[in-house]
Amino acid sequence: MEEWHRGRVRLAATELLAKWEPVIGVRASRLYVQRMKTKWGSCNPVARNIRLNTELAKKPPECLEYILVHELVHLREPTHNARFLALMDQLLPHWRDSRVRLNRLPVRNEHWDY
Repeated sequence: MEEWHRGRVRLAATELLAKWEPVIGVRASRLYVQRMKTKWGSCNPVARNIRLNTELAKKPPECLEYILVHELVHLREPTHNARFLALMDQLLPHWRDSRVRLNRLPVRNEHWDY
């Protein structure tokens, strides 16, 4: 099931990269989709790598788009400063709504057998 989720996120993210990289004026070197316990995504601005959580396959599509745009903007502005926020506001005006929606959801649904 994990591989299926990874494939869904990778396919959707690849389409979103084609849409957003030219708009933002950046290019990611590599896209990783992996199981992450505490984050929806991450970015290494120096290596230009983006990592996305496989759990995004279980979330609304606009949440994946928000996370991907967020990480792509980090390729232009590595910190969450005023310039970063202004870029997010310009590119994805309703990003805060997506962030609130996503952060209300658990990162992972863990099932424990006792």
